[in-house]
Order: sequence, then structure tokens, then C-alpha cells
Amino acid sequence: MRCATHPDVETGLTCATCGRPICPDCLVETPVGMKCRDCGLAPLPPLYRASPGALAVGVLVAALLGGVAGLAAVMVVRAVGWLLLLAGPALGGLVGDVAWRVARRRGRTMAGAVAAACAVGVAALGPQAAAVAGSGGTLDAGHLLALLVRQPLLPLLAVLMAVAAFWRVR
Repeated sequence: MRCATHPDVETGLTCATCGRPICPDCLVETPVGMKCRDCGLAPLPPLYRASPGALAVGVLVAALLGGVAGLAAVMVVRAVGWLLLLAGPALGGLVGDVAWRVARRRGRTMAGAVAAACAVGVAALGPQAAAVAGSGGTLDAGHLLALLVRQPLLPLLAVLMAVAAFWRVR
């Protein structure tokens, strides 16, 4: 069999998508096998191309929902304790699901942005909202860090929710 692009080169490889014969100089390695340049360098589908506007929407939604979850966690952490962590993956999946449905984009870029925003919402926005609701004032960075050290469930919840949100959007 001869390469479709280089007729003077003998090959045994074919494109995993179209079946065209390809030589080692023409192939493109992909997660699903060797492909010709036409099939292997195809652009991403629109669903996986996150524009700055879609990223902003996804981040905003994830941060707000993460903040609501963080506020609820601060309010109930003493009552339920470690059981709160059991809700983390489900809440994170919900945050990721809502974020990608509102932004209408998926992919690694969107997933990373949504996961980071969710974690910031849980670990920073939630305690800030609790401070505003409780005393009417905000927490400075030192007091926020002290709260996160005293309540290790909040950072753990933030990590669990961020991982679940990432895998939901990816």
C-alpha cells in the first residue's frame, strides 16, 4: 500500500477515521489512534470552544452557586460535621451541571474555570456571606484564613465540589 500524500512511500498504516493510507511523516497521533492530517487536525466542535463571554458566565454561575453552598456549609458545619463532606460531590456536580448548561460550553478550559470558581465560592464567598449575615461586617484575609484553618471541612468541601464540577463540565 502506498501513502496517499507521498506515493513513493510504502506503508501499512491507515487513518483511523477515513481509512486513507498514511506514512509516518503524514500521521497525527490522537487519543483514538493514528490519523491523517485532514482528520487529525480537525477543529474542536463549537460546544468545546469556550469564548471569553461563555467563560465569564460559567465562572459567575459557579462562584455564586459555590458561595451559596459555602454559606450553607458554614451555617450547618457544627450540626452535621463530617457528614457534610458526603454532599460535596453531589453539590459540585450540580454546580458544574448548571454552569455548563447556562454557559452552553464544555471542555477542559471551561471545566478548569468552573472548578476554580466553585472552590473560591465555597472557601471564600460562603464565609464572607456568613460574616455579613451574622455581624454585618466582612472578613479580612487573616480572619478568613483563620476560619478555614479552624474549620477544615470547608476547604475539603471546596476541593470535593471543585473536582466534581470539573468532571461534570469536562
